[in-house]
Amino acid sequence: MQSNLAKKIEKMLSAFSKIDKFPKAIIKHGSRISLLLLAVGTFMVVYNHTAINYDPHLEFIAQCLVKTSFTVLAEAIIGGLVMDFVFKKG
Repeated sequence: MQSNLAKKIEKMLSAFSKIDKFPKAIIKHGSRISLLLLAVGTFMVVYNHTAINYDPHLEFIAQCLVKTSFTVLAEAIIGGLVMDFVFKKG
């Protein structure tokens, strides 16, 4: 069981290493932007709950930023993989 899982992970890593330069850059920069949005949203939530009086509008904006960060990450990964597939096929 363990060796089967290790083989699958090794196969995935080798497939990701074969991605072209441009789609890999999209995935890398999209991940960084997503991490930045997640960090800003998390900071806003913590700041709203501890440093200032609770503001429901700031809470809503912070939650939207956190949710958007996951959407941006998914779009970057899926978009980069689709672009790599289309460019290699053409």
